[in-house]
Amino acid sequence: MNLRTIARLLGTAFPAIVALFWAQEAGATEAVAGRYIPGAFAGPGAGIVPPMPGAYWAISNVYYHGEASGEVPFGNNSIAVGLTGDIWATVLAGVYVPKLDLPGNWTYAVQAAVPLGWTGAEATVGPLGTREEVAGLGDIAFAPVVLGWHNDAMNTWVSTSLTVTAPTGEWEEGEIAFIGLNYWTFTPAIGFTRLIPEHGLDLSAKLGVDINTRNPTTDYYSGAMAHLDLAVTKSVTENFAIGAMAGFLYQIEDDDSVFADARDGFKGRSIAVGPFVKYKAKFGEKTEVDFGLKWSHEVEVENRMKGDAIFFDITGKF
Repeated sequence: MNLRTIARLLGTAFPAIVALFWAQEAGATEAVAGRYIPGAFAGPGAGIVPPMPGAYWAISNVYYHGEASGEVPFGNNSIAVGLTGDIWATVLAGVYVPKLDLPGNWTYAVQAAVPLGWTGAEATVGPLGTREEVAGLGDIAFAPVVLGWHNDAMNTWVSTSLTVTAPTGEWEEGEIAFIGLNYWTFTPAIGFTRLIPEHGLDLSAKLGVDINTRNPTTDYYSGAMAHLDLAVTKSVTENFAIGAMAGFLYQIEDDDSVFADARDGFKGRSIAVGPFVKYKAKFGEKTEVDFGLKWSHEVEVENRMKGDAIFFDITGKF
């Protein structure tokens, strides 16, 4: 397996990397919102940081529809019932691998993503029903540290990263529709990929923890959430692959608020499963663009929205 082949694998791993930067309306926590949708990181190459220097790009498009039948906290002073949310987001992202002479089989990279989105939500707040919509900039994310390692056979890959997400998105106190979350999130993560070329298989996993700061406006603290994504991918032809994935969310820390204290910490949990397909298109001798389509269906939830997400990703290398 040569370096050119491995470099192209980033096109399949990259959508899983950038998915973290936009996800919301998805956890327990304040407004049952979080930065992760189960299955967001599931896909081939989740543990690969390409060893070849260069700049890589991605356009990740996501639609999510979810519903929460119970009470939903918006800060400490507002509670909504029967919340339904629809989200569309387009994330413009980039990864840069500098030319460094690191010891062993290590690679260093940095990455960033800028999301633009639209949210529509409706719920009963007090005695009245309401519907709101908002569009604009989301919460910008930056990963100053992305480290990758591979064995000499280049069939086992491990990555580790730290992503910082800033509260730059559209958010207003008391509004049930929003793009950002109004607090910082720090996400350490580790990825793993095992390639079995003789069978055309890619076995990948990614584990991360979202650690949040307190919302300074509402004084609501959304507890840390762990998430694990698993994927099995089978290459059907040189350019086409199919796969199956599963995503798991487990809130490991209680929320801190009057609402959460009365509900045993209001911890969220979720499981999602779904299929995906990948296609590699070639334009000329040197230009390759990867297209990916994925469906994530939540099958079991607690203290969060339950719904479906559809991801459509386009990735390539400058």
